[in-house]
Amino acid sequence: MKAHMNQHLAGRRSSGNSFSLSAVTLSLAAVSVFWAVCLHAEPQTAVAGASEGEKLEREMATDIKAKNWTAVERSIAEGFQSVHPDGVRDRTAEIALLKKMDFGDFTLSDFKSTTIGDNIVVTFTMTVAETIDGKRLPAKPAYRLSVWKKQANGWQWICHANLAPIR
Repeated sequence: MKAHMNQHLAGRRSSGNSFSLSAVTLSLAAVSVFWAVCLHAEPQTAVAGASEGEKLEREMATDIKAKNWTAVERSIAEGFQSVHPDGVRDRTAEIALLKKMDFGDFTLSDFKSTTIGDNIVVTFTMTVAETIDGKRLPAKPAYRLSVWKKQANGWQWICHANLAPIR
């Protein structure tokens, strides 16, 4: 009987070790999946404590990346103007440029936002992997400037300067 009890206890110890190993393996797998999801998550449109200007820029960049053209076009005011290293654009030309872009992963940083009456002036740095007309542009930080105007239907993008070289 004593031998039988030792075999039973030995069996329990080995199955207990198997359970512990399985639990550790499962835990590591769950953590790995969690980190993979976090690393590939879309940039957040709202950041705690962010200024209104920062929130507007993050939302616009997220909509452009997602190719949510209804939201993008709704946010761009009639009379919009932009300037890029290759020239100036009106609303129609800017929308056409945005639609031709393959907007990859991006980071936005160094925000400065100033509210002047019904306007918000926002400067920031953007690093983005983008392709325009089949040409891959370097993902280097570049300064941006936007002006937003409060309208009856919400904030409208009225001008934008993109100082990233197009090469």
